[in-house]
Amino acid sequence: MPSEAISPVKQGRLRCGMTLRDLAEKCAADGAPVGESTLSRIERGLQVPRPKLRSVLAQVLQLDVSDFGSAA
Repeated sequence: MPSEAISPVKQGRLRCGMTLRDLAEKCAADGAPVGESTLSRIERGLQVPRPKLRSVLAQVLQLDVSDFGSAA
């Protein structure tokens, strides 16, 4: 089974000790409601977050907005 690189978003979430649910709740509390499935797609590089969510994720996970890349 080929090993897949872990995205900066997932690395940030794991570094912060958060589950997808924790991250979804934190984003909602910070004004950017999002579902766990959407966050999973973002982590896998299948979706790029909208600007508001990108900003909240960057702040919560201590990332740069450039860490979100572009849609696959």
